[in-house]
Amino acid sequence: MNAPSLAALEGALARDELRLHFQPKVCLFSGDVTGGEALVRWESGADAVLSPDVFLPLAVRSGLLHDITMKLLDQAVHACVAMRSVRDDLSISMNVAPDDLESQTISNRIGTLLGDGTIAASELQIEITESAVMGNVERVHEDLQRLVSLGIRVSMDDFGTGWSSIDRLSQLPFSSLKLDQGVVRRMGTSRQNLDTVRAAISMARELRMGSVAEGVESDGAYNFLIACGCEEAQGFYIGRPMALDDFLGFLAAPPDFAGSQIGRVHQTVFNLIHLRKNVLDAAFCCRLGVDTVLPSVIEPERSHDVHRSRVGLWYWGSGQQLAGIGTFRAFAAPYKELHAVSRVCLEMMSEGITDARLDAAVAHLDELTDRAIRLLHDLERELLRMRHA
Repeated sequence: MNAPSLAALEGALARDELRLHFQPKVCLFSGDVTGGEALVRWESGADAVLSPDVFLPLAVRSGLLHDITMKLLDQAVHACVAMRSVRDDLSISMNVAPDDLESQTISNRIGTLLGDGTIAASELQIEITESAVMGNVERVHEDLQRLVSLGIRVSMDDFGTGWSSIDRLSQLPFSSLKLDQGVVRRMGTSRQNLDTVRAAISMARELRMGSVAEGVESDGAYNFLIACGCEEAQGFYIGRPMALDDFLGFLAAPPDFAGSQIGRVHQTVFNLIHLRKNVLDAAFCCRLGVDTVLPSVIEPERSHDVHRSRVGLWYWGSGQQLAGIGTFRAFAAPYKELHAVSRVCLEMMSEGITDARLDAAVAHLDELTDRAIRLLHDLERELLRMRHA
């Protein structure tokens, strides 16, 4: 269709014709609906609904985007409040532009809403596209940090469109990466595309970020994302964007979605293998000359608190959904000891101990790693049987 005029867009804004529709998100671990993403539509009358690609370019060029964003933020907050009538653990995410972050308009408004108790930080998430943030890192970094300090989760939207460097990504305070719908839709076209999605999910976890897949349009894509350990998904397979009243009805009686942690358990196997490899890398370097070893080799960024390690964040977090399974509970003891022994090995090397005492500690580490991985393999088989029961 023809692009709208500026006068038409200004009129639509004045008449509140720009409305949020909400696309449901599902937790792939449990199958539970977790909330939705707010997506703007122009409801121009006579049942005509325009998608954002028709009018948002004009909003950007004309300087109207900021006014639109602030009105939509109010609608998103209204939706957050309305969802409490269904469940008190749901959230809404909405996209913002770099200009709104740089001016601190968004964070100021959200800070006020949190301060007066209108919403809780857990009820609202902010998204910014990969292309927008990577083209404006210096401009938006401070306000992203401010939002995080307020307790707001911040996601990188459209991840996989080719802008990010791992170095820059690791320095930004994102709570999750949202895989671009084009990347997700291409999973079925080649093994290379499928492996790209799997690698993105693994990278998110290594950076201690969540993973969300958009553009999920088939049960095959949905199931593969579960198998990969992706955390959340949205797309037409789950639900199309819908007006608030319809969205609330969807939340009250959602379809029965599948969920499993089998993919996350498999990721944990690799985490344990990597932990062992980190220790061996440090030992190898130290034996070639402890005075020339990079400090980060002996003291990798790993929490001394077992509960804050990568594995611990899963096991004592979302993994507790599996607490009713004996194999899952049995994993805690060897993992705690494994974490402690890995710290002992690194401490030995930092003190210059690379003799038989270190060999014995590494051998103990191997025994604990094997024991913990066997339990995880047993747990995977149990979850596989539960999936197909």
